[in-house]
Amino acid sequence: MGLDESKEKKRRTSYKKKYLDFRDKFQGKEKQLLKIQKELSSFRKEFKEQQKELESIDKEADQYLDYLKRLKAEFDNYKKRNLKEQGRKITLFSEDLIKQFLSIVDDLERALDMVKGKEDITNFVQGVEIIFNQLKNTLEKQGLEQIRAKGEPFDPYLHEAIMKVELDEYPDNIIVEEMRKGYKLKDRVLRPTMVKVNKRSDKDSKR
Repeated sequence: MGLDESKEKKRRTSYKKKYLDFRDKFQGKEKQLLKIQKELSSFRKEFKEQQKELESIDKEADQYLDYLKRLKAEFDNYKKRNLKEQGRKITLFSEDLIKQFLSIVDDLERALDMVKGKEDITNFVQGVEIIFNQLKNTLEKQGLEQIRAKGEPFDPYLHEAIMKVELDEYPDNIIVEEMRKGYKLKDRVLRPTMVKVNKRSDKDSKR
């Protein structure tokens, strides 16, 4: 074998070795790339699953939020109804209580009217007047208001006509006398005023 052939053989051996080394490295890189692609595919799949789970959680959270809003609205309405009902019960209780006092007011007033002007019982009258005024002030502080009657037009909501008269000095449908006082409690009529009402005949009322 000549010198040139020996060099050529060595050169071919060196190229072959380099080729084999490069192929091994390339195959190694290819395996790493496949592994990375596999891991990336797994990550993508996991990401999609987590994304779906988050969407489901968001949807469920929106449903809970909507439910809580409805629950809050229902509770607010319940509180309003409860407060209104309590207010109504308190008003009815006050009405019943004050109605019981009204008969006492009537009796005291009648007693005062009977003894006024009699000197021998002046002190008694003064004492009863003090009690009467204290009682009226107490009831007025609770919202009690006397209904105006004499000289006012007859109102069936406020007045109860127990007698009709025909008097020339009064216009038609005007109250001429108060028979029993009527009272309101915070714009609610506790009892109407018993009154005499002037009712002229049709002939007279047309003049």
